[in-house]
Amino acid sequence: MPILLAAVAINAIPVSLVVPMLPFLGQRYGASEFEVALLFTLMPLVGIVGNPLWGRLSDSIGRRRALTCTLGGTAVTFIAFAYADSLVTLYATRVMQGIFHGSVSIALAYVAVARGGQNRAKSMGQVFGAMGIGLAIGPAIGGILMGDDAATFSQTLPCLAAATLSVLAAISIFFFLPEPKQADGAQGGKTPSKGSQSGQLRAVFATPALWPLVAMIMISGFKMNAEQLAYPYWGISIDWTPQDVSFGFAVLSVAFLITTFGIIGPMTKRFGEERTLAIASTIDVIALCGFIVTSSTAWAFAWLFLLSLSSPLWGTILISVLSRHAPNGMQGTVQGLASSMQLFGRIVGTLIAGVVLGQFGYAGVYTLMAALITLVVIQAFRIVLEVPLTGVDEPSQ
Repeated sequence: MPILLAAVAINAIPVSLVVPMLPFLGQRYGASEFEVALLFTLMPLVGIVGNPLWGRLSDSIGRRRALTCTLGGTAVTFIAFAYADSLVTLYATRVMQGIFHGSVSIALAYVAVARGGQNRAKSMGQVFGAMGIGLAIGPAIGGILMGDDAATFSQTLPCLAAATLSVLAAISIFFFLPEPKQADGAQGGKTPSKGSQSGQLRAVFATPALWPLVAMIMISGFKMNAEQLAYPYWGISIDWTPQDVSFGFAVLSVAFLITTFGIIGPMTKRFGEERTLAIASTIDVIALCGFIVTSSTAWAFAWLFLLSLSSPLWGTILISVLSRHAPNGMQGTVQGLASSMQLFGRIVGTLIAGVVLGQFGYAGVYTLMAALITLVVIQAFRIVLEVPLTGVDEPSQ
């Protein structure tokens, strides 16, 4: 497990390392604001298609080999990005990055197979926590290596460093990560009948319990990006400087890590996955409403901190609950589908939040998020009512 988490963290570093560069690279090559926006969205757009394919491939060739391929491919894409010298080549390398953006869904499928009972949600939370560490480290590495002059900075050195990290992660996975063995309590739903791969895919899409969960995951992606866009505008409204906003992001990232590494395990052990999902999503709505109505900066930031605790909690639990409904042998495919829907939600969230911001300000975005998370709360309590009190996960042996 430590090798898997290290690989996830390392693979997240290149993704976050590049993002701060994109507006400056676009300006260097004369890109319009819309063309710069395309640089941001190309990777997740391609990832919507790529994630299910990587997940399906991992069901066929194994998690270890599939992870090695995604990490090795990521290294190649960042070597190409390091030497991109036009808008067209930047677009091409962003597409390549999207193609190989499948490591997280494979890692989640690995955990779904290898971890049972209460350990499943805890381990999935650790996967997201490892990704969060990488996303926090990446911009710092990029900032140090690219230089502080917007006119003369270079993406070459930071991207080559990112590629090197990806190669080291691929080597570690290939030589030191064992293929997961089915753990007690880690089984999915019904086993698809033997036959063609298309028949197995039909078995996945015909599982009715999957679709409400997938829709909830899409909402979690929507909230993730809408909140990232709206939060700086709240900071601007209270005269925060860019440094203040950046510091706020760092503090909120600490809350994310507290949840993924500290809260998920005890919560699911005490209440079970379904009840934890209902509790966390309810807290999310309360915190959103509290943020909207407060006039105090300190209280508003406190509500945002609470959001950063509750959001990854119910988002991670969703992935864990989803894994229990996946047909046996199709964990990678289902996790890839979930990752694609979350990416779709993130893209839509960014676009809709931009429109709402222009019309109603940051409060309008947070109000929209509260309405959407209320739908998650309703569905979460429906799931709780379907699970008897004895449905709390038993400790795995």
